[in-house]
Amino acid sequence: MRKRLRSRKWRWIIIWIILAVVAFIYVDLRIQKSLLEIAKSKAQIRGVEMINKIVNDKVVAQIKYEDLVIVHKDDKGHVVLLQPNTIMFNKMMSNTVIEITASLNELKEESIPIPLGQLTGSKMLAAAGPRFNVRIIPAGQVNVEVMDKFEQAGINQTRHLIYFQIDHTLRIAVPFMADEIKVRSTIPLAETIIIGDVPQTYVHFKGEKEFLYPFIKNKDLRE
Repeated sequence: MRKRLRSRKWRWIIIWIILAVVAFIYVDLRIQKSLLEIAKSKAQIRGVEMINKIVNDKVVAQIKYEDLVIVHKDDKGHVVLLQPNTIMFNKMMSNTVIEITASLNELKEESIPIPLGQLTGSKMLAAAGPRFNVRIIPAGQVNVEVMDKFEQAGINQTRHLIYFQIDHTLRIAVPFMADEIKVRSTIPLAETIIIGDVPQTYVHFKGEKEFLYPFIKNKDLRE
C-alpha cells in the first residue's frame, strides 16, 4: 500500500516538474520573441536617425539645387532643359556612401538597453526591471539612389524635388536570438520652383532623357 502511495506521489512530482519546465520554456520563448520585436523597432529608429543626421550634416548642408541641375532657358526666360551635373552627382554619391559606411561601422560599438518592463506592454512598467543589451551590426552593402519628382506647387508652378533613397540592412543580436531588418531612409536633397511648363525634354524619360540614368530615377511626373 505504501509503495503504491509513494509511486503515485513521485508520478505527480514528475508531472508537475514536466509542466513547470514546459511553462518556463513557453514563457522564455514568448519573452525572447517580444524582446526581438522591440529590438527591431528600436534598431529601425536608430538606423534612420543616424542616416538622416549624417546625410543632412555632411551632404545636404553643402549642396544647392544649382549644384546638381543645370537649368537651360530660351531667350524669353522659359526653362527648356534640366540637365544633371553628372560630375557633381558622382562626387556626391561617392562621398555619401563613404560617410554612411563609416557611421554604420560605429554602430558595432553601440548597444541599445531594453528594460524588462517593456516586454509587458505596460507604460507604467516600461522602465522597470533589468536591462537587456541589444547589439546592432551592419550587414550587407549600402544602396544609395538619387531620385526626383515633380509636384504641382501652385498656378503654373511646379516644384522639382531631388532626394536620396538609402537602403541598408542591420543585424539585430539579442540573447540567444538574432535577426535582420531592412532600413530605408528618404532624405530631401534640394528643390526649386519652375514657373511655367515643365520642359518636355525632362518630362519624357525616353530618347533625349536617357542621359539622366542612373543618376536620377523619376517617381512621379505631373505636367
